Amino acid sequence: MNASSPDFRERYGSLALCAPMLLVLVCGGNIAEAQQSPTSGSQTSTNSEPPAADSVQPKNDRIFGVLPNYRTVENPNIRMAPLTAKGKFKLAVEDSFDPYAYVIAGAFAGLGQTKDDPKSWGEESWGPYIKRYAASFADQTIENIMTEAVVPSLLREDPRYFRLGTGGFFKRTGYAVSRIWVTQTDAGHRTFNFSEIMGAGVSAGISNIYYPREDRTVSANLSRWGVMVGEDTFFNLLKEYWPDIRLKLFKR
Repeated sequence: MNASSPDFRERYGSLALCAPMLLVLVCGGNIAEAQQSPTSGSQTSTNSEPPAADSVQPKNDRIFGVLPNYRTVENPNIRMAPLTAKGKFKLAVEDSFDPYAYVIAGAFAGLGQTKDDPKSWGEESWGPYIKRYAASFADQTIENIMTEAVVPSLLREDPRYFRLGTGGFFKRTGYAVSRIWVTQTDAGHRTFNFSEIMGAGVSAGISNIYYPREDRTVSANLSRWGVMVGEDTFFNLLKEYWPDIRLKLFKR
């Protein structure tokens, strides 16, 4: 097959996009392991402190009463024990199958329906809407599993959001946005957020399985990747400021 042909670019463009992601993912495991190994002794020496549970926020804590807020550590002064792999998968499943997840998938499917995107699915019946709904739900579920469970477990990164909680608007906003690129290891050290960036990228690549041919291009993959990262950036801002909003609106 000619490497310059459209079929070749469509079929292998997304694979070329995912290849460097997987390479960084593998290399990242060594980085994360190296970051944590020097602290193993110090962790043992602090066992006198009671470990925190895998849960973070109460399960009834929802931003504006709707958005699940399971993964936020509101008080930065509280020492949190590392999440186990089981705890990370539990959070991902809770996020993925929360009632809100079904509503937001429907909203994105409706948006796709009005824009006739993907075009080959059509727009004038329930059949295309169901396809778009299934694709939207799969997008967000796969991303949650990758960014909150699979990659954090492999690279020993913490998928929770640790609020700054103090400082001016620009400082806190900059912090919330930067957490897309910077996260904590299970040992409490700062590291590049492979879980978010690589997890979202791999999720976008996996989506080629169920999207039609015209949406399997490199540009389409980059677009889905950008949407996922953009959504998570927005939610970081909500998580940072929600306790302040909650105090003003509900006095709690």
